Amino acid sequence: MSSFEGQMAEYPTISIDRFDRENLRARAYFLSHCHKDHMKGLRASTLKRRLECSLKVSLYCSPVTRELLLTNPRYRFWEKRIVSIEVETPTQISLIDEASGEVTKY
Repeated sequence: MSSFEGQMAEYPTISIDRFDRENLRARAYFLSHCHKDHMKGLRASTLKRRLECSLKVSLYCSPVTRELLLTNPRYRFWEKRIVSIEVETPTQISLIDEASGEVTKY
């Protein structure tokens, strides 16, 4: 079982492999792979409500992880929010703060 809480101090607006509690405030979510201990909160009603309130929040994962995730009907609500990124390929991601309009690049 993973003891990682989902956030790193260096990237406070990103949540990795954890989708509950303080991670609900994230502006972007990353899923490394489809193991239960990396998906905590991924289909919770609190996260679904978070997505309804924000048009700019996405889930980033590999193409394989995306396909595995979407084969399960419980995760299909993510379909329009998933951004596939290739493994071992540098990718720049821009996050927009909905309140201020400020853009942060990662």
